[in-house]
Amino acid sequence: MSDKGSIKIKDQTTLKEKLSYSIGTLGKEISFGMINVYSMLYLTSFMGLNGIVVGFAFCIVRLLAAFFDPLMATIVNNTKSPLGKFRPWLLVGAIINSIILIVMFLPLPNGTGMPVKYVFYLAMYFLWAISYAVIDVPIMAMVPSIADTPHERESVSSLSRLIGGFGGFIIGSGGAVLMQNTFGNTDYRSYLLVAAVGAVVLIITLLLPIITLKERYVLPCQTVKFRDMFKMLKDNDQMRSFAWSFLLFTVGGNIAILQSTYLFIYDSANLGNFNNYALFNILACTVQGVAMMFYTWITKKISRDKVYKLTYIFAGIGMAFIFAIYFAFPGIGIPIANVILLSIAGSSLMLANGMNQITSMVMITDVVDYGEYKTGNRSDSLVISLQTLILKASAAFAMLILGIGVAVSDLPTIDLMTNTFSGEVTDKALFILRSFMFLLPLPLMPIGLIIYSRTYKLHGKYYAEIKNAIQERRVGQDIKQEVVDSH
Repeated sequence: MSDKGSIKIKDQTTLKEKLSYSIGTLGKEISFGMINVYSMLYLTSFMGLNGIVVGFAFCIVRLLAAFFDPLMATIVNNTKSPLGKFRPWLLVGAIINSIILIVMFLPLPNGTGMPVKYVFYLAMYFLWAISYAVIDVPIMAMVPSIADTPHERESVSSLSRLIGGFGGFIIGSGGAVLMQNTFGNTDYRSYLLVAAVGAVVLIITLLLPIITLKERYVLPCQTVKFRDMFKMLKDNDQMRSFAWSFLLFTVGGNIAILQSTYLFIYDSANLGNFNNYALFNILACTVQGVAMMFYTWITKKISRDKVYKLTYIFAGIGMAFIFAIYFAFPGIGIPIANVILLSIAGSSLMLANGMNQITSMVMITDVVDYGEYKTGNRSDSLVISLQTLILKASAAFAMLILGIGVAVSDLPTIDLMTNTFSGEVTDKALFILRSFMFLLPLPLMPIGLIIYSRTYKLHGKYYAEIKNAIQERRVGQDIKQEVVDSH
């Protein structure tokens, strides 16, 4: 049998395979969450770095690192080893990324000059981004090799997003509780402790798919080069449609979601101590988790196309609601009540974020199929790396916006010796910060929805016809190859 056809090794994706893959995503999401939730806060509030400088630098570094994704995809795509294409890189990435994650939150000695701090932490940030790509690209690209049908891919994607989503939950809720009950949220040692725990979890969880998971489908895949990404973007109109709509959603979502930590650090008068940040994450993430658990059932009742459109609507509603509800907090005057209201408002945004990410995982594999349908060539790793590139680019833009917001807000730093604010936290500063977090990204939702609605078409009858055409082509190639071999 030629390797140009889809060789089915088992009848269906097993629960063991789904769990193994999904648990593997947990550790990488913890690493991602630790950097995106706490690194900006740590560097601006504890290390005293300027928010605008850090924001611009993070953005540039992340964008540069993001373009490593297609290169990493090329490497993965061309890898041949006893462990397959994907698992060797998961092992390498897990070891390197866990070390850098800890180093990122190590304080430099007293008296270290600002230029040295900027160089050191930005270098660590760049190395973290590169090592994260070594994990992220292969684990994302594994989906088509263990799940071939849209239903199987939805099942794998929804479970992986559900379990992987606990990474953000663990960082937000577990990390907050650990900080509050050890050194406190205004002590740098708390952040180092959470980073160390996250590094250990990263290695343990990734060992599971490395040891147990094997590629179930050997898909036709040609040797590709980095420059092929640009040709694919030119030739694959559905890739462009997906890329633009998904980028707008993730930029807006990252701005609004990932940096909510600042509000709980600097607005304790309205939101109470850092344990309430854990409560906020528990309530908001529970709604997201329940929706993700029932994703497969939901898409049986509502088409995946409609679900994806609804994520933009719910995200926009959530952003507007969070910003508006904040004005009621002083009148309520009870921090725990304020947090519950904030959690209810945030649930709409968190629900949309979770459902969007699951759907996008399935969509990008559909885009892979579409590329094979149009060109006859298939490159899973390279195409799927586009999604990771978008996620990282969106996080970069979110960091930039937040860095500007933090600097413009003129929030005080935290003294490393006394663990107290260096100045007063004003209502004006908090209002500016909230405006950057929730009002600025709001217009991105309707724009992304319009782009998707008008240009994306890989669903329904049209996509079914594409899948049938691909299968017929593979069968024809196998028959032709067998005839050649017989002679």
